[in-house]
Order: sequence, then C-alpha cells, then structure tokens
Amino acid sequence: MKPVLSFLILFSVCIHSYGQTPIHDRAIVAQQERMVFKQWDEDKFYPEPKRFLGIPTNPIWYITWGLHPNYPDLDRRPLSSRGEQTQRLGLAAAMQISSNYYKQHSDTVKNLAAAEMARISGAFSSTDPLYQFYYKRELNPLENPEASAFQGVSPEVIQYMTDHGAYQWYLNNMASLSERYEFAKSLDMERGQRILMYHRIMLEMRDVLKKWQYKLDMSSNMLAFRKLNQRKISGEIILSDPNSEEERAKKIVNQTQVLK
Repeated sequence: MKPVLSFLILFSVCIHSYGQTPIHDRAIVAQQERMVFKQWDEDKFYPEPKRFLGIPTNPIWYITWGLHPNYPDLDRRPLSSRGEQTQRLGLAAAMQISSNYYKQHSDTVKNLAAAEMARISGAFSSTDPLYQFYYKRELNPLENPEASAFQGVSPEVIQYMTDHGAYQWYLNNMASLSERYEFAKSLDMERGQRILMYHRIMLEMRDVLKKWQYKLDMSSNMLAFRKLNQRKISGEIILSDPNSEEERAKKIVNQTQVLK
C-alpha cells in the first residue's frame, strides 16, 4: 500500500512541477490580430482608459499607452492601404511594369535592328527575288569567264586569239567585273544600291562580251582569208575576181587591227 501511495504522491508532484498555466492576455491578442489580419479597431486597445469627464482614469492605461497616446489613431498594419508592405508591393509592381516596358522596347529595337541587318546584309543578298529571277542568270558568265570564252570556236581561232593577246584582254576585263560582282554580293548596302551595282556590271559585261564576239568573228574571217590566200598561192584555186577578193582582204585587215 505504501509503494502505491508513494507513487501517487510522486506523480502528483511531477504534474505540478512540469505543468504550465496558459495565459490569455486580450490586449496582446488584440494587438496581434489587428497587426496581422484584422481591421485596425481603435475600440480594442486594452486596457481601456475609462474616462471621466474626458480624462482617462485607469492607471494601467497610463502605464501602457501614456507615452504613446496617438498610437491608436493611425493604422499601422504593414498591409494596410498605406502600410509599408503595401507600399513595397506597389513599388515592386510599378518596377515590374517599367521593366516590362523597357524589355518590350529593347525587344522592338532588337527586332528592328535584326530586320535592318537582314535587309542590308550581304550574307542574305542571294535571297533577293530580283536577283534570283534575273541578275543571277544574266551575270552567270562572270562566275566562270574561262569556260564561256571559246564556246563553239575552232582550235585555230583559239590559238590566234591567245597569241595576239585578245584572250588576255578578255580575261582581264572579265576578272575585273567578276571582282566587282563579288563585292556587290558580299558587302552590306541598301537593296537599291546593290541592284544598281548589278545593273551597271551587267551593262559593262555585255559590252565586253560584244567586243569579244566581234574579235572572234574577225579572227575567224582573217584565218579563213589566210587559208584561201595560201590555196591561191599554191594554185589549188583560181579566183574569178581577184580585185574583189583583194578589197575584201584589205577590209578584213583593217577591221582586225584591234587584235594586235
């Protein structure tokens, strides 16, 4: 019996030793509520002043609010309409709007710059429709001048043009135009200026090709006359009108002076 009684006494002592009594201070609770989530209510500032003829008569009120009599008059919640946290959130929202505006403006400038660069960049010049459908085909001889120099021409004419320097004249002029053509395709410039360069190069190329074809024709006639003259000297043929043939030969010689 004694051990059971001793256990009950010890258990009772432990409960009283470690037990805690909850404290409910309505002034503290009211302050917590109005500062966190509830409306700022001037009527819930405890302890109350208990006024007599407009004069606070509660001494505990003097101890609590005597040094801060105006504290209940101003809403001090951080999330009130004029609270510090509300102002910070408003400022953050304003900064976000301003940031979005500047980002949109910078994106617009970037897009305009990219479009302008694509418009004038030589890297994209080959995508121009006018170049694709017209100038690329017309200026094709400048891509490989050697390949288009002697199309359908006999070996004798080729040798003659090479020996007399006409072929070198052709190569020099075509190389100069080809270099300008590459510049027109690769340099950054306005589309209109690029098209004008294409057109000027095309006109000059046509002039060179026209002169080159004239040289080829005159060289072919000169070689044909030489063969005819050799056959005449050897007696293989007899000319029916020597004077007429002689006049034709002189005319060919005069026209081919540019080849020398």
